[in-house]
Amino acid sequence: MASTPKKQAAGKARPNPRAEAKRAAERRQRILMVAGGIGVLLLAVLIAVFSTQEAGQRVTVDDVAGDVEVTGDTLAPLDGDPAADPVRGAQAPRVAGADFDGTPVEIGGTGRPQLVTFMASWCPACQQELPILTTWLNEGGLPDEVDIVAVATSLDAGRPNWPPQDWFEEVGYPGPVLVDDAQSSVARAFGLSATPFWVAVDGDGQVVQRSAGMIPMEQLDALAAQLATS
Repeated sequence: MASTPKKQAAGKARPNPRAEAKRAAERRQRILMVAGGIGVLLLAVLIAVFSTQEAGQRVTVDDVAGDVEVTGDTLAPLDGDPAADPVRGAQAPRVAGADFDGTPVEIGGTGRPQLVTFMASWCPACQQELPILTTWLNEGGLPDEVDIVAVATSLDAGRPNWPPQDWFEEVGYPGPVLVDDAQSSVARAFGLSATPFWVAVDGDGQVVQRSAGMIPMEQLDALAAQLATS
């Protein structure tokens, strides 16, 4: 009797195209997820590195602030009409400090009249006035008998136009700059009430005039001429 072929009991199942495609898609998704995670990790590492480098290069107030010595009586803050300023004729404080590079700068005690202007790099009015003042100086507006000193004050690394030394350099300001300390000791000693702030001091170190806010150049001409003959 002829034998009947046995059924294939343990044969391989036929591939299911849909299932294979699903498994392949899942594998690709897992690979993409892993790659994405690695990318996010690398990006976080790069951000941390660059942030650390930037923090290390950021200019702080302590990097800029001067070491100043102020002697004499503090002037009362200017309040109201400069013509009625009660400190006119009073002895101005004397200041010993330095510019951004460490070169000594003095206010008072030089035996020469001085125009002193207080500027804050973040102050919009100061940003308008410094270029005008620079032009005035470059065009010979300051008499030979008078000196000028700019005081970089109200230092604030969190406000615009920082650091101030870059601002003065970009404008091309040609005069000496005394850098105030972090507490604005020089500004407080002269009774600063706003920036820009002007103080005219004669050769004897006495206050001739104080003024808050921008000063017209024709008024500065008159004030400088007055100091030249004081």
